[in-house]
Amino acid sequence: MLKNKNPKRRGITLNEPKDARRLIRRVVDRAFAEGQELEYSGRIAQLLGIWAKLWEIDKLSDIEARIVALEQAKDRER
Repeated sequence: MLKNKNPKRRGITLNEPKDARRLIRRVVDRAFAEGQELEYSGRIAQLLGIWAKLWEIDKLSDIEARIVALEQAKDRER
């Protein structure tokens, strides 16, 4: 993934999906800690949907790496 060349803002950089997942987790944790989960339930649901999609992206790259390894092992057997 390309590195973000923008300067760091408020201590947050979003270079990889894991960075965005960490930020989403922080926002959701804060809403629950302040007891405002019901007031922000729509926003929380949207953030969790984005978190799930980012998780899928990470898992897809893992699956792609496994497929490549399997293909290389199969080629070596020939």
